[in-house]
Amino acid sequence: MTDIAHNLPTTTRDELASLSPLFDALAEVAVAGEVPGPGLLARVSEARYLLASLALDPKDGEPYSRSILRADDQVEIMLARWRPGHSCAPHDHGGASGFVIAVEGMFHERRFHWEGTQLAVTEGTMRHEGEAIPISPEDIHDMAAETAGLTLHLYSPPPPGMRVFDLERSEVLELVGNYGAWIPDGEHARVPFADIAPPTIPQTQGKPVIWVGHTTRYRGGSAEFAVAAATMGRELAAEHRDAEVIVSGVHRKADFEAELGRLARSGRMIRQLHLISHSGMYGPMFGSTDWPEQFSPHEWRAMTIPFASDGRAYFHACRTARWFAPFFAEVFGVPSFGNYNYTTVSTRKDRFAWAGRRPTTRRNLYMIAAPGRKSHGLAGSVRKYLGCAAEPMVESHPTATQPERSYDRVADLYDRAYSDIRVREAEWRWLAGRVADLRGDLGRPLRVLEIGCGNGALLRALDDNGDIDFAVGMDSSAGMLTRAREHSRDRARLRFVKVNGPLLDVPDDHVDVVISFLSFRYLDWDPVMAEIRRVLAPGGRLWVVDMVQQPARLRELPVLTRSAVAHLRTRRARPEFVRDLAALTRHPEWLNMLQHNPIRAEHEYRWYFGSRFPGTQPQTLTATMSARVMAFDSGPLAKGQTAPLSYP
Repeated sequence: MTDIAHNLPTTTRDELASLSPLFDALAEVAVAGEVPGPGLLARVSEARYLLASLALDPKDGEPYSRSILRADDQVEIMLARWRPGHSCAPHDHGGASGFVIAVEGMFHERRFHWEGTQLAVTEGTMRHEGEAIPISPEDIHDMAAETAGLTLHLYSPPPPGMRVFDLERSEVLELVGNYGAWIPDGEHARVPFADIAPPTIPQTQGKPVIWVGHTTRYRGGSAEFAVAAATMGRELAAEHRDAEVIVSGVHRKADFEAELGRLARSGRMIRQLHLISHSGMYGPMFGSTDWPEQFSPHEWRAMTIPFASDGRAYFHACRTARWFAPFFAEVFGVPSFGNYNYTTVSTRKDRFAWAGRRPTTRRNLYMIAAPGRKSHGLAGSVRKYLGCAAEPMVESHPTATQPERSYDRVADLYDRAYSDIRVREAEWRWLAGRVADLRGDLGRPLRVLEIGCGNGALLRALDDNGDIDFAVGMDSSAGMLTRAREHSRDRARLRFVKVNGPLLDVPDDHVDVVISFLSFRYLDWDPVMAEIRRVLAPGGRLWVVDMVQQPARLRELPVLTRSAVAHLRTRRARPEFVRDLAALTRHPEWLNMLQHNPIRAEHEYRWYFGSRFPGTQPQTLTATMSARVMAFDSGPLAKGQTAPLSYP
């Protein structure tokens, strides 16, 4: 046993006397094994300034200070002042029960349980100012202060000791006295986890699980996500009394996989999976804005999720109905729900109701889909704040056959419309200018790899200009490659190859530039990016031109005007192209293919290139009221990965 002593705060009799009625009421609740209700929590909030005056500052190296305000045979009341951004170690409470009140600040709490001889995270939850956190005798948890904070702890009976768990060394320290929940300096008696872990009991399948997960760090809104997840959990628990509802925060991809692994090992089956998050090109976003994480399609396909026979999945995030929910339904064979437009936080689930400037103080929040500035511009924002109805989630069903994602069925129509890629004047001008500059720098024609080459029109145009030493065009559509080869029989410098997945059948350091022209949205971004870096010679470039969705902004009036004028000029100069393009884009097979290959949002591209190539951003070439064409030039790239990749 280790005794850790701390100086108690100096308090006046008047200060403690004024708090005595409040402490009496809180102690009565703690002794009864309950948690305080709204009225008592409001009294704590009113007393927060007086409580703050009683709290010591934390000592160096300690996450929080401990001020014992009352200790008798029935209850201990302790006040803690937290350092911002610091966390305590996982610990229990010496067999005591009680509660912790977040008086000031916001905290991330994790709960643990034993998996064999190791502790695993069971649940992660954001705890907000004014919230009471229940503590039971068997609980093991830790807490991290998001900001500077103050917590009030009540334990009954007063714990004679506590255990602090060192996860790095898989050892436990038993502490007695006026202890703190952190690993103390110096040498102390330690016991291996294996000596104290409960015996393993064969797992049996219990109640079906409804898992409500929410991300905790990526972009703004994570605190609101926690409240919305808690609201959803309460309502689902009331509706599904035969199921166990688990609400947990998820920071990294690894946290998501760990929870799935825990459920699989216990033999539990998921009836409903709900995930509240921001979304990107592959669905839910994890991690942080400093380093975002997503599962790639290959990772999703390799994942095992223990769905029950009546399992369903719900993705409460922007635009998930367009690509991700259909993809998820196809991969996991369960009905999957997503939102077609953007999501927002509301105090009502049937229509938008603004949650105010402090939404996390609300008991109930809901994630709903509604028009807004991102999806419908200023008019959408006005509709939203006038209280528009929530859009229902869109259901995607598993299909017996694989959906058609390739261009095979529209290859003839596409080839007719884009026999000459120079009809895309702005895009061609941007790309041709960079080709000329790079060729001038190297003093020779270029070695080119195009990913998503289609009918080969771009490579033929570059070959016509004498810009190519050799070029490899890759595509997943056999129909498009057939047309590319037919048009290039007499072009010895051009070769066309079918590709499946992110692996590129090209030697290391083989090309000067990799081009993705109106096809990057179809690629598995990070896995193929590792391949791109492999095949590029030192100093090689990546050029991407693609269409994205984004409502027009007022400041973009000049580019909108230029684009409209160029469109009218094309209609007059190339009526056959306009006719062939209309035949392509109105064809049912084209529309069906687009359902499974949606156009991405502008912010997804800006996020991706900004995080993978720091200091760079795509530029806008043309724009309409709802979409635009963006272009990206990586500049010269050194060998190796631009940044650590979050996918295999």
